[in-house]
Amino acid sequence: MILATDIYEFTEYCNEFYNIETGIYPVATKKDIIKAVAQHISRTNGEDLHLDSFDREKVREILQPY
Repeated sequence: MILATDIYEFTEYCNEFYNIETGIYPVATKKDIIKAVAQHISRTNGEDLHLDSFDREKVREILQPY
């Protein structure tokens, strides 16, 4: 079962990678990252969701579809 704290930590994990100001791969604002995480979770219906690097890459695909 995924808890709200898990989603928060995953969002922060994505933010470390993709934040436009401080990220390793700066591509989005924190607000955009939050939206992309929510969209990814919604696409999976919470199933087969591990909140790991695979899921982080799926968030990046939402942020940069091409």
